[in-house]
Amino acid sequence: MTSTEDRKTPLYEAHKGLNAKIVSFHGWLLPIQYTSIIEEHNATRTKAGLFDISHLGKLEVSGKSSKEFLQKIFTNNIEKALPGGIVYSPLCNDNGGTLDDAFIYNAGKDRYILIVNASTFEKDLAWIRSHKTEGVDIKDINDSLGGIAIQGPASQQILSHFCKAYIDQLKHRHFVETEVYGSYALLSRSGYTGEDGFEMFIPAGKCIKVWNDILASGKGYGLIPAGLGSRDTLRLEAGCPLYGVDTDESKTPLESGLERTLDLSKDFIGKKAILERKAKGIKEVLVGFKMLDKAIPRTGYAIEKGGKSAGIVTSGTYSPTLKENIGFAYVAPEDSKTGGTFDVIVHGEKKKAVVVETPFYRRAKN
Repeated sequence: MTSTEDRKTPLYEAHKGLNAKIVSFHGWLLPIQYTSIIEEHNATRTKAGLFDISHLGKLEVSGKSSKEFLQKIFTNNIEKALPGGIVYSPLCNDNGGTLDDAFIYNAGKDRYILIVNASTFEKDLAWIRSHKTEGVDIKDINDSLGGIAIQGPASQQILSHFCKAYIDQLKHRHFVETEVYGSYALLSRSGYTGEDGFEMFIPAGKCIKVWNDILASGKGYGLIPAGLGSRDTLRLEAGCPLYGVDTDESKTPLESGLERTLDLSKDFIGKKAILERKAKGIKEVLVGFKMLDKAIPRTGYAIEKGGKSAGIVTSGTYSPTLKENIGFAYVAPEDSKTGGTFDVIVHGEKKKAVVVETPFYRRAKN
């Protein structure tokens, strides 16, 4: 159900023109699908899909102390990203709980662009501003930029017609500030689908023209618009947890399977609490699983082992690529080993599932 209070992205009229099914998503009106989730999913895996990502939160942090500031508030080492690089990191509170996860773009000359989740933007902004130190400027650039993602094996060929930069030389999780079809663009080789692809943030007023022109030009390559429905099945196949669904403030990165993003050689907000929790031993951990019995797992389904409560499903879907039913769930560490089995309670019936390594899908590289 949509609300009159929901915000419209710069691409809202383009979605209406394509007869998209529009839904309310964390306060934004966004397309969930244009034709069918499976068609949009498969097109992205085999050709290309075009997504509206304007709802993602956007911040700019700059100033002579910006790196030290970001090192303090993010758990990962910001220095992993040289100018032109991107680093992924959780943002934790004093208790080690995960406030959000973010992509931090190092634009050079003490300037960083932060891309955060739509649902947490206001909370993130308030938190980050509350810890602001001297020599740091924080700028809300959320409304000035819209976002478009083109994902899939044909994405480079399609985008090369519009882009000034030599995008064939752009490495994964790197970006350039360039022009796309004559407009400023923060263009990165990144995405949340498991495919090769690009994400661009461009002036909001230019979005519809860029969207329409890419869509028209990409038709010959099999490009189609894709909505939130396929974005969710694609990200789950790619083994990407979703903030607010697979993790939240009640979980530290230890429980969420993100220990690799904790740089314990530096000080950061939440470090002490995370170390204490690690020393005591965590009680649950996020795992990937596949259904052995025929059933689709859904968010909130209970998990049992030996007839006793053993966890909960956070994400689940039918995988159009693997043609299996897959999901994420929190279980006890002793139940998290690959090959271990448990029961997912589906409409009151026990359905067998097995713990597997993630990602569920990994694209073949040339």
